[in-house]
Amino acid sequence: MMVYVLPLLSWVNNITDESLSPPQTMKQQGRILSSVSLIHAINDGSVSVISILFPIFKELFNLSYTQVGIITGGGLFITLVAQLVLGRMADGKNVNTFLLTGLLMTSLSLVLMTLSNGFITLILLIFFLRFATSFFHPIGIGWISRTYKKGRLDWAMGIQSGSADLGAFIAILTTLYITQLTHWTVPLYVWACICILGLLVSLALTRQLKKEFVIVPKETKKLSLKEMATDAFHRMRRIKLLVPAFMISGASWGVIITYLPLLLNARTTLSLPVIGFLVALWAGVGSITSLSYGKIRSYINRKKILVVSYVTIGILCLFLAVFTHIIILFCIMILLGVAVFLTYPALFSFVSEVTHESAEGWTFGLTFTFQTGGGTIILLLGGVLSDLFGIWIPFALLGTLSIIFSIVLLLNYRKPFAQPI
Repeated sequence: MMVYVLPLLSWVNNITDESLSPPQTMKQQGRILSSVSLIHAINDGSVSVISILFPIFKELFNLSYTQVGIITGGGLFITLVAQLVLGRMADGKNVNTFLLTGLLMTSLSLVLMTLSNGFITLILLIFFLRFATSFFHPIGIGWISRTYKKGRLDWAMGIQSGSADLGAFIAILTTLYITQLTHWTVPLYVWACICILGLLVSLALTRQLKKEFVIVPKETKKLSLKEMATDAFHRMRRIKLLVPAFMISGASWGVIITYLPLLLNARTTLSLPVIGFLVALWAGVGSITSLSYGKIRSYINRKKILVVSYVTIGILCLFLAVFTHIIILFCIMILLGVAVFLTYPALFSFVSEVTHESAEGWTFGLTFTFQTGGGTIILLLGGVLSDLFGIWIPFALLGTLSIIFSIVLLLNYRKPFAQPI
């Protein structure tokens, strides 16, 4: 499908070779940031709609926790592979075309999701959705990294990350409420329409971008699989201390948005809209935190941000495994929103500073491989262990790993967290 859609969208780059003045450059950068932020918001919002619907899916299709883990973990594995391949493919090509293609396919996948009638169809269609949403992260964040590498990097990373969190917040806040009033398919149709609307807005924003902002030439030499593996190993070796960070941050998102609604539905008498509100509170606070990251970064260095965030994630996740009182949950969601969502722009900025602009897609594809890989493992393991011991297990597992990793960061605090690649 991508073979047919990519040429269809490639006309968006009405470009010339004239040099740009600084004000024009800033205008072009602003258009890129606006478009990428919008797509990121819709991308993460679309994924969040599915995640928050799992209490419905579990009852509707009689799913076990193990099946939930297989669906969510397997979907992340699809994302893991697709991000790696797409990130590599996009370097040296029209990145805007890739992003718009992903948005179009996401809309189609959401419409098809309404046809789900059991475990098999649900898992296949969620896998398709995960492939469609895989276009964004290595390509979109790589685009922002390249565009703002020479200035305002932390600010731009915070804006695009916060926009994604805002999209997730809106999706989580409204989905269960709309479902209770209408039908579980209605939010899927709504977000399919939002995808198309976002596609049209992005087309308008990026239609006249200059070529140098959309395509960065790269070496045409083709690498063998062995050479690619060697290159990947050397790149990850330069940021080896951050690899577990990407894994835990990826697992944090997956565990909270997937298993928290199931935990609250199983262990409390809260209604589905209230459960949706609590999860949305987490994403909403996260959105504000990410949007404020540039300001926060001006007062606190990235190393301190990461250490404090992972300590906080660890403690609060252990609390979630034990406490389910509404007041305690309310406080935990606020603090978790700050801690989890501070890690994303900080990690992206660390990697961006040490990555050459000709390999942004490939490098971010590799880092997101570890991010989604961490989520895949914890979600799969969490589902199986939840059937054996209880739905609290994923939070105890995530909390323990996060605390251990924060100790590792403290022991290596004087060393650089990332080195030039």
